[in-house]
Amino acid sequence: MNEDLYLGFKKAFLHQLAFAKLNQAVKILQTGHPKYRFIIYDALRPRSVQKRMHAFVANTKMENYVADPLKGSMHNFGMAIDLGIQTKLGKILDMGTEFDDFSDLAQPQLEEKLLATGQLTQVQVRNRRLLREVMETAGFEQLPHEWWHFNAMPAEKVRREFLIVE
Repeated sequence: MNEDLYLGFKKAFLHQLAFAKLNQAVKILQTGHPKYRFIIYDALRPRSVQKRMHAFVANTKMENYVADPLKGSMHNFGMAIDLGIQTKLGKILDMGTEFDDFSDLAQPQLEEKLLATGQLTQVQVRNRRLLREVMETAGFEQLPHEWWHFNAMPAEKVRREFLIVE
């Protein structure tokens, strides 16, 4: 969207259950790969921000990537996190696309095909697999169309049992 939707706010928040899983993921990454750390792109997103994002992509090909604010995104509950991996010196690992790229190249469900056709490299897929393995070991679920997005629990359960942050 090319604007700061969080008005300069620089801290990421999560629901305490998602935060506990993220802490576990941090420990797993530190233990198995001490030269790496996470870079967080997005976490809890108030519904007021979701409304602005949804309005921006309405009636475009990107509309499917931004949840309807009436239903809510897992970010609106503090139960989703968007992240990547970087070195301790701040070099972000190559995942084949930038964060928030909505092309086919960003989709984990297409990785094998994209690797076979040379559109993704072995290194890019290996980096994605490392991120996915750490996050899933900690109890997160990855979205099939965004390598960076992880939910702390199933959406149906979240929508049924938790409140949206307005």
